[in-house]
Amino acid sequence: MTEIAVMKIRFHQIFVIVASVIFFTSCSSEDSYRSERVKKAEKHFENIAGRIIEKGKVFQLPECIELALKNNLDLQVSELKEKIANERVTAEILGMLPDLTVTNDYKARNNVPGSSSKSIVTGGATYGYSQSQDQDENTFKVELLFSALDFGLAYLNVVQAQDRTLIEKQQTQRAAQNLRLDVAKAYFRVGTIQDAIETTEKLLEECRDIDSTFMELAKTKDVSLLRLLDEHKRFIRLQQRLMDYRRTYLNSCIELRTLMGFSPFGEIHVDTSALSKLSDINLPEIGLMEKISLTERPELFNLDIQANITLNESRKAILMMFPNVQMIGDFNNSSNSFLLHTSWWEIGVRAAYNVLKLPQQIAKYRSLNGEMDELEMQTLSMTIGVMAQVRISYAEMQESKERYELDEKVYQIYYQHLEYALGSFNVGGGLSRLEIDRMKMETAETQIQRTQSLGNYYVAYYRLMNAMGVSSMAPDTIRKLKDKIDKSSEPADIKPDEKKQEQQEIREDTGH
Repeated sequence: MTEIAVMKIRFHQIFVIVASVIFFTSCSSEDSYRSERVKKAEKHFENIAGRIIEKGKVFQLPECIELALKNNLDLQVSELKEKIANERVTAEILGMLPDLTVTNDYKARNNVPGSSSKSIVTGGATYGYSQSQDQDENTFKVELLFSALDFGLAYLNVVQAQDRTLIEKQQTQRAAQNLRLDVAKAYFRVGTIQDAIETTEKLLEECRDIDSTFMELAKTKDVSLLRLLDEHKRFIRLQQRLMDYRRTYLNSCIELRTLMGFSPFGEIHVDTSALSKLSDINLPEIGLMEKISLTERPELFNLDIQANITLNESRKAILMMFPNVQMIGDFNNSSNSFLLHTSWWEIGVRAAYNVLKLPQQIAKYRSLNGEMDELEMQTLSMTIGVMAQVRISYAEMQESKERYELDEKVYQIYYQHLEYALGSFNVGGGLSRLEIDRMKMETAETQIQRTQSLGNYYVAYYRLMNAMGVSSMAPDTIRKLKDKIDKSSEPADIKPDEKKQEQQEIREDTGH
């Protein structure tokens, strides 16, 4: 067996071994996936369990929102998507570079190439054997290829990648806005139920001897049995509501802790001082809020950006209708000593036109025009939807305020009635202890209802901000947004630096 045959056999064996290793390592069974899932589950559980809250910590709403924006995992996923989109922009920019190919070929022969010629007329040789190549030869080549069509497509791809980055940014911004609303809803749900539990437990503590009172009244028959049973049922229903409060409270705590990026174990205490008294909120006129929502909602931005992406896609279709012009330039160098010139330049231009692809590009262009009309209709539909959301949220806030004012009036009546009854009871009036306890329960129920109405009012305020696409409705923020709308509607000569500074100030005020 020759040496070359032995080398071929060894190469074949090595190739089989490498292919087998790649094949078997790339195949994974269900057990391997399950084992890997168990390891990941343990790792993730330890990570989540380590996110604990300081014992005895009482949170306020701005602090909860800040922690949620910092630690929420869903928002972090959106931010990672935005970073990935930025990297894709860089990749598309690098795709605009022309093709640059560097090749180096080395050839070695076991003999010297030779040739001769033969006369066609006489049939004899015109000269003897000669060589035109060396036994060893090295060829070096640098080739640069620039395609006008590929460059145009790459440029439009860069523009589209930048637009997709803006879409991811707007989606991240909307996710942050929705997160603020979710945190506010969970916060006030926890706060109202926390206050309800404290009020109910305090009432039950004051009425802890109510069972013995019922038994004594049943024995003495001072109160009719029918009324006694009715009052006893009322007290038992209060205890049942306390159990419901506790279960709902734990669920709300889990939701709030999860939104803030903490482990969903245990309770969380919030500051309920804002639920003791109404903080009146001054709102701008409804027409201005609608205009602000149409300029600040990220969904409308996304549709505008998507329309621009579709427009550039139609431009790419138009570009594909033109012939592909390529400019080629290369440098060659050869070690062949029999050549007259061992290095040389070559420059060429080539144009190719695929005529049969033209109908396809025309049809694609027409379909993209149809998509532009569709996006325009979607934008109009979403504009109406956004305005409707603002109107509904505004009406809900007004209704929540009216409901709170009514519940506050009811609570004050019950509270004054209870105070008058307690004063009469303390001086030996005609009211019994059973009637006083019943009044306390009724007053506590109206207090809990009033607190829930106030929490709904604050939640409606955050829902209105979410519908407008802003994170603050402070007077300064509203004024800047109004000035921005007024300047947009009127032609003005604004310097680019001043415009960027103004947009940056608005983003900072609105949390964009």
